[in-house]
Amino acid sequence: MEIFIERVENPESWDIELESFRGSVFMTRKWIEVISSHERNPLYLRFVNDKEVVAVLAGIQLLNAKGTAKQLFFYSGITAKTKDPELIRKCKLALYEFAKNNNYYRVSMRSYDHISYVPAKLKQFKEKQRTEFITFLDDDKDEIYKSFSLDIIKRARRAKKKGVILKNSYSTSLTEKMLTLLNETYNIRKSKGYGRYSYFFLPFFKHEEINKLVTARHATFYYAEFQNEILSILFIFSCRGRAYGIFQATSLNGYKLGAPAFLKYEVTGVLKDTGYQYYNHGGVPGSLKHKGLRKFKEKIGAEPVSSSEELTNFLTSPLNLLNPWMNLKRVLRNLKIFPSKITNAIIKIIDIILNKRDEY
Repeated sequence: MEIFIERVENPESWDIELESFRGSVFMTRKWIEVISSHERNPLYLRFVNDKEVVAVLAGIQLLNAKGTAKQLFFYSGITAKTKDPELIRKCKLALYEFAKNNNYYRVSMRSYDHISYVPAKLKQFKEKQRTEFITFLDDDKDEIYKSFSLDIIKRARRAKKKGVILKNSYSTSLTEKMLTLLNETYNIRKSKGYGRYSYFFLPFFKHEEINKLVTARHATFYYAEFQNEILSILFIFSCRGRAYGIFQATSLNGYKLGAPAFLKYEVTGVLKDTGYQYYNHGGVPGSLKHKGLRKFKEKIGAEPVSSSEELTNFLTSPLNLLNPWMNLKRVLRNLKIFPSKITNAIIKIIDIILNKRDEY
């Protein structure tokens, strides 16, 4: 089987084509166009075998100051119609050769909403396992609600009885409020012993991109309100029947009133009623310090779905001289050879050498 890559020059019908592959919401044109800028050019790819499109991939080309392409970045991995590991391996090899032949210095494939993931290791790509939690909305609403724990159901109903109500909005005026609540949520979690994390976990997705998504009505603010006070906000990006919860932010009073449970319970029902296929609640940082967040997502009945981020080392000279340092950094993180303080000190030195070139 020989695979060659075809660039899609006119992506007008890309989202329809992507749907037939069950591709990630982060490979849709809706997402890619919002993320694109002068430094980030959209890229849509088809993998073709014997005149048949067997897989697809979409992302961005990261550019340098001169405007020349430097790196290929994808929010999700290659998606094929068949779950054939050998096909995926051949597609990844084709992508690797495509990058080298076009002088891209690196390929980075994250795995956000990669529900069609197929394990297919290839030595040219380094892998990092991750898990997201998804509520599939195929069953009727009563069956879906049965998957929620009794504790979540009680908290949601108690909040509603006290007068907490669900609202939604496409107003960018809520962006600042959400960012304030995200910071408050971070501080609350930190006080409970959670590890450090960045709530802007999606690369290149910041304030401006949030507003672009909302203005285009590709994303919705769902929020819990009590006596004119916004307690908690869910920010959900959606496309063609698929929903991804990017942010959930809650105040201290919101936690006391059970707003996170209320929001998850109510919004799941809304998405079911409006015909969505699934609701992806996102992932959880790997550290054991975040086990409380994982437990919450399990208690709302979400199923764990595994996938893998896949990244190459540097492909072009002279950057490929830094590959041994990148490999050492991975070994230190994965094998935990030394005490954490020593490991972190060595990694800091390596990061100075790499100078953020491996950031994405």
